[in-house]
Amino acid sequence: MTMTTSKIIKSIAIHSDYPVISGIKDLGGFLRFIEWIATPQYLREPKFQKDLAELIGVSEDTLTDWKRHPQFPLLLQSKISAWIKERVPDVIGALYETASAKGESKEVELFLRLAGMQTRKEKEKKSKK
Repeated sequence: MTMTTSKIIKSIAIHSDYPVISGIKDLGGFLRFIEWIATPQYLREPKFQKDLAELIGVSEDTLTDWKRHPQFPLLLQSKISAWIKERVPDVIGALYETASAKGESKEVELFLRLAGMQTRKEKEKKSKK
């Protein structure tokens, strides 16, 4: 589940619009922490922040300081977005299964909208405007 430090650094470096990360002595640990925070809690390994701090060789206070780093929000959002994008095909597959099995209008409408198709309701709404 967790990426190696070099893979994390490479994934961040791909985005040339990122400024150089300054003021961090342990860049690998910082990026590992961002990956950990971006992971949903139920999927995190280790489960607790204090255990992650021990694993990467820093104090919990360092992790708190890293959360305050000016580039932390941008890097965290990027990692969360990447995590979501990686799972889109699975979510669409699950939506398809639900829409096919249940045939309930909400799931079918959403699936068709994702396919770029309008439902009859949407066509009627547009024609009334």
